Amino acid sequence: MAEEFSASTSPSPTATVSRSSTTTAILTNIPPFEEASQLCTTLTYTYRSAEKSRFLKSHVPDQTLPDAPRIPLDSCQVITHCLADIDTTPMDRLGEKLWWSGPTIDLKPLSEHVTIDFRIQVTEDPTLHCVWTDNIIFIKPLPLYLCSYAFWEYLLDTSNNSISPEERQRLRMTSLGFLKSYARLIQHRSDFNLARKLDLLGSFDGISFEEFTRFIMAFDELPDAAVNIRWRFGELCLDSLNFFSAFYLRKWHRNRYEQRYGAYFQRFFPVVLFMFALFSVSLSAMQVILGGRQLWDTDNKGLKKALGLFEWFSIESIAWSLAFGVLFMIWWICISTAEALKARKTKKGLKEKLKTMVEAVPQA
Repeated sequence: MAEEFSASTSPSPTATVSRSSTTTAILTNIPPFEEASQLCTTLTYTYRSAEKSRFLKSHVPDQTLPDAPRIPLDSCQVITHCLADIDTTPMDRLGEKLWWSGPTIDLKPLSEHVTIDFRIQVTEDPTLHCVWTDNIIFIKPLPLYLCSYAFWEYLLDTSNNSISPEERQRLRMTSLGFLKSYARLIQHRSDFNLARKLDLLGSFDGISFEEFTRFIMAFDELPDAAVNIRWRFGELCLDSLNFFSAFYLRKWHRNRYEQRYGAYFQRFFPVVLFMFALFSVSLSAMQVILGGRQLWDTDNKGLKKALGLFEWFSIESIAWSLAFGVLFMIWWICISTAEALKARKTKKGLKEKLKTMVEAVPQA
């Protein structure tokens, strides 16, 4: 359904633009949401007196970036800070290999994580946002400046020479992906209340669930081409990321959150114990077989029957131990293959759907 919204294009004054979806805004240098639905109203992108250039101005006296009181609006640190705050370049280096880290097709709402007994841990590391391990999922709070219409005008203004084209494209795609993640995380009032309780929306005092929904719904159906590689995937497993980083990034781990070696090595204990038990049973059974062979020449028929029973049981133990090991490997391969095929099928269907949506957008 088409809707009208006002957007300022640089350097022309405010104009009324018609769009059938957020895709229209993505294809142009227009902020992807309506100015009336912005959640941060402390910034304006205005003209300097006696100059044609525009600059960010705050309605508060300190003239700093929202959520970043150390970053003055008139400094070159604004874009540098924003990239450091939400950029996921280390994750993007893995590229399409992120599929091997067991991503989900989509992000689950916050309330669903509580339902499955996951602990939501607040983090300021953007590479850990929506990454899980054990029963913990890491979530980064939503920066207030991303919800400012003036900030998006500043970012998308191609005449703004303080931002290089590479930085503009990189921050644009990362910001869209980050906001898309929150469109998935907060879908119900319970999600919104939970986010407020966990301080994920700590800078949004006085914002109601309805106001937040009007803003965030603009990022519901962003195409993959609009976001960076990281946000083309859902939740990622930290253990898998650490494992594949050793192969593809030549690092022992992508991210370690443990401060004690005991907690770090604890994740390897189940596999080590399984392998130890497998070899222990097999070697013990072999010792029983060899020991029984040495007594096989006895004339005691009862002892021979007992030795035969022990030998049979030992062989069965070895066979069943190996069978369980092979079965476990086959089970793991089958599940991984099924999830990969399902994810690929879903991704293909989503790409076709988004391609149809883009083709349906009227060309400017």
